Amino acid sequence: MKRLVPLIIVLAAVTASAAFASAADPQGKSPAQFCKSELVTLGAVNFKSLYAPGGSGANAMGKCVSKHARAAAANRVNAAKACTAEQALAEADFRAAHDGKSFAEFYGKNANDRNAYGKCVSSKASAANAQQEAATLKAAKACKAERAADRTAFTAKYGGKAASAFGKCVSSKSKKQ
Repeated sequence: MKRLVPLIIVLAAVTASAAFASAADPQGKSPAQFCKSELVTLGAVNFKSLYAPGGSGANAMGKCVSKHARAAAANRVNAAKACTAEQALAEADFRAAHDGKSFAEFYGKNANDRNAYGKCVSSKASAANAQQEAATLKAAKACKAERAADRTAFTAKYGGKAASAFGKCVSSKSKKQ
């Protein structure tokens, strides 16, 4: 029996961490998948300009994945805070704002709605991830068009070096959205 208890604890911890990891984005889109879609959408040259402006571009994918992983972690933390705040609302206030449903009824997806908190966090984090991805792609497309119109003016506006100008443009435009 003494050997069984630690095994059960380890299995529970592994199951919980796997469930949390998969709950980070219900569509199952990892930071690497976000980066692959950016690479396809932007093209290799623009992707390298965005993530590895001064280097060879060999580490652009790694920098992209790292950036998206940090953003996803921050989105999960913010989502958890938001869900905790929603959960702390008075029952009547929550029902008034959510079509008469309780927190468990609104977010829960299983028979007894006991997974409501996790579903709340994953839905909010996933929405934030998708919003950031859309903002980055929209900004990149706008920068690509602006650079195509007048490369010299574009470089002068966003930085002294042509290699880093695209990344600075995308960064400034995606923060505004």
